[in-house]
Amino acid sequence: MKKYLIFCTLAILTFLFGCEEEQAFRLHTAPEYYQGRAMLPSGQLIEMTEADRTTVLDACYPEDALALAPRGERRWIGTVTLSQPLTTNRSTQVFPTATFFEAENQTFVECQVDTITYMKQIDAVPDSLAAFRDQAVTYPAVAKLRNAQPHERLQFLKEMDKPFGNEPYPTRTAFEQTLVHVTMPFNGSFDLTFESSEGNERVTIPIDAASRQPFRSIGFGLESTEKMNAYGVYTSPNQEGYDEVRRPEDASFDRLLGVRQTETLPTTLVSGERYPLFSFSFMRDNVPHKEIVSITYHEPILLRGEALKREMRAEFSNRQHAVFHELALIGTESRDASFLTHVSADDTRFIFKAIERSKATTEPGEPASMPYLTVFEGICAQTFDVGYRGDDVVLTNTKTGSHFKLLRDDANKWHDRFDD
Repeated sequence: MKKYLIFCTLAILTFLFGCEEEQAFRLHTAPEYYQGRAMLPSGQLIEMTEADRTTVLDACYPEDALALAPRGERRWIGTVTLSQPLTTNRSTQVFPTATFFEAENQTFVECQVDTITYMKQIDAVPDSLAAFRDQAVTYPAVAKLRNAQPHERLQFLKEMDKPFGNEPYPTRTAFEQTLVHVTMPFNGSFDLTFESSEGNERVTIPIDAASRQPFRSIGFGLESTEKMNAYGVYTSPNQEGYDEVRRPEDASFDRLLGVRQTETLPTTLVSGERYPLFSFSFMRDNVPHKEIVSITYHEPILLRGEALKREMRAEFSNRQHAVFHELALIGTESRDASFLTHVSADDTRFIFKAIERSKATTEPGEPASMPYLTVFEGICAQTFDVGYRGDDVVLTNTKTGSHFKLLRDDANKWHDRFDD
């Protein structure tokens, strides 16, 4: 368990401050409660076994993280996304998103959760991914930029001319001379800066770890309806559709005056450097405006050491969930299983505090009508048998058989909250 103290906050407190008396909490990583899928470079999705999920959790343990990303081209093997169906909802970030790759004949993993990114050198990839290692796709270490070819510009015009959205379809207009083609690096993000005399506004094009694409076409276009005209930068990973559009907050205009591409474009985008792509001018409320659109590539900021551990603690310290259940949990259950009772956030906080305050006892209780309680914190979990001995509430660690009695006041509140 000590290895995962960083994810199990209560275990961290026990470790830091010490306690001679046995503690009720023995939270442990619980790959059995996860589901996992890997996205392969081909676009195929494969399921991760429990052994694979354990490998991912071990690989993303935030120790020995790299200060710098490996140099050279990178061969993407696959990206694994894990989720906990019993605790995850749409607003909860999954952990971790683990991208396995090779560089200079070494194997690495990039782990991401929310805004945290770190990399590690590892010995092996999950077994289910190893079978697809020969299908790895090579990515450049840097972002590359070029002008679109004539046939690509023609494709841009055709795609933007197709109906898109809901009826009545807006009219889309492409300006083929602005189209550029970006060879995407392995990770990071791009900023598009809309610069005018009134200030700068940036919009971001992320490189999605779970579905990264090696290329992206970027071009200027307009969208018109009976009510308004709007401009934006349209993008596509495959030169089809161009249904992804990035706009500044106020992209409305009355009349377009002109569009011009920058005379010289770089072939390589240095991280942090801003490069103009094109300029355009327009009228709005009888006032002429001019904007310059630039692109900036940003390498990810890698965390390591104490800074990484601090961020991870902050990220996971409040991820708590509790479930009462009539039957033992076997593998990954559906969140909606009829024998499960999910506990509210307020009751979950009470349960964690009550267990933390509980005292070791030698006597078990008689099984409650809802005999099991499983608590989750971060990537960790623990199951207790719930028992009553008179008015006392006794929780038994299902792995060790150790018994813990709640304090009298906590026991009274427990009966008030959960006996129904």
